[in-house]
Amino acid sequence: MILDAAFEVFLERGYEGASMEAIARRVGVSKPVVYSSFPSKEALFGELLRREEQRILKAITGSLPEKLDTDLQPVIVDALGAFLEAVREAPAAFQVVFLGAGGTDAAINRRVQRGRQAQTDAIAALVEAWLVEQRVPDAERQGRLLGFLLAGLAEAAARALLAEPERWTPHELAEQVARLVLQGQGGIVVPR
Repeated sequence: MILDAAFEVFLERGYEGASMEAIARRVGVSKPVVYSSFPSKEALFGELLRREEQRILKAITGSLPEKLDTDLQPVIVDALGAFLEAVREAPAAFQVVFLGAGGTDAAINRRVQRGRQAQTDAIAALVEAWLVEQRVPDAERQGRLLGFLLAGLAEAAARALLAEPERWTPHELAEQVARLVLQGQGGIVVPR
């Protein structure tokens, strides 16, 4: 209950504007009750970040295979679709975990960046292993670049989904991004 209330307060007021008193009022308890669970505002926000990261990461990792197949499109669609579905179900979590909303403190921003880096690292490792299997020269370097690009595309797709939720479903958006990634300009659907 405290984390849920804190989540709302941090989003409304930002990290600097949120107080343990405001969080306690939102929960309907005294400030000492909040402090008995979390020794500081920073500790509370850190736990909130960890919880929301885990929620989104569970959706992503649950859809990633241990090893990539030669047909990458279904893997990209499934992983990106799972991520976008998690974003649609908990848009505020995406704002906190990936955009750093609610946290202007330098330590919190570093934590958000570490979380984003961990995602890039995981994607890059998966892609690199696939590139090695395909005997692609300089697989480590190319895999790293693709990790950054795919992570960036996923975040851009999430922003599009949140900005215009009526335009796409998570699955439709994931399919379009996968086509663009794998087919480049040829992946653009042109009505005939």
